[in-house]
Amino acid sequence: MKHHILTIGGATWDVLLTTNECYLLPGSSRKLLGFPYGGKVDVSNAIYGFGGGAANVAVGLSKLSLKTSIITRLGNDWRGHEVIKNLQHYKIDATKVQKDKKMVTPLSFVITSCGPRDHVVFVDRGASQNLQIPYQPDKTATWLYLTSLATPTWRVSLSKLFRASKAKGVKVFWNPGSKQLHEFESLKKLLPYVTILDVNKEEAESLAHKKTSVPDLLKYLKSLGPQAALITAGAAGAYYFDGNQILYHAALKVKPVNTTGAGDAFGSGFLAGLIQTGEAKKALHWGMLNSSSVITDHGAQKGLLSLKAITG
Repeated sequence: MKHHILTIGGATWDVLLTTNECYLLPGSSRKLLGFPYGGKVDVSNAIYGFGGGAANVAVGLSKLSLKTSIITRLGNDWRGHEVIKNLQHYKIDATKVQKDKKMVTPLSFVITSCGPRDHVVFVDRGASQNLQIPYQPDKTATWLYLTSLATPTWRVSLSKLFRASKAKGVKVFWNPGSKQLHEFESLKKLLPYVTILDVNKEEAESLAHKKTSVPDLLKYLKSLGPQAALITAGAAGAYYFDGNQILYHAALKVKPVNTTGAGDAFGSGFLAGLIQTGEAKKALHWGMLNSSSVITDHGAQKGLLSLKAITG
């Protein structure tokens, strides 16, 4: 294959529970999800699966016929073994997966209730906190795709990795996590090495320190240094700006079951579309198709589309 994408970030064992026995409580800045204190809550659906940003994206890209490998860190436990088996099932190169002898495989506990768009995720980051980020890209990689990073050494590691990638002509797609977004100065220093910066509207507003229109947010993000900026806005669609024109794609009308993994599905669909077609407009369409499919099923990977499905 001409292109090889290396994903870096988390891989988790997921438990997804659905219940209607909850309360939506108004908070000072956002809604809160509540359950009866000391009560026993009935679950209408319980599913075990796989998640984590890097794993979700790797599966999405591989299903869209791109050569994909992953760097993540797991515990040397049964959950970790299952995660690796799942990656191998999707023909993802898992030879660079790191195994931690002391910490457990990351676990996500997802509660969906009071409607498919309302969910809370409890995360035990486990071994991902010890992820060793390489200082050099893989010799055959043409793209790096980075997701949320729990490791405290991410500033120094990404600085070295991004500089080396730029020197070797390897492109970088970055969907930063909360740790990175909350450290603006460190993030800002890295953005000139980024090919595509991918954030949602709320994250873009946080970086800009104000609420404004998406076109203004795109221009602000572009001014920070990346070659292009991508903003997803949920039901309001998605936007892309490369410095020349702003492209927009409306959200597709589907009935969501669970929105877990929607952002990863969009990102993998977008990058695959950009690589496979060379057109950002078509890439937005691929991203929207992929994310719309994922949210109509349970879990972050089950609804990801194949190349045949997304082009048919």
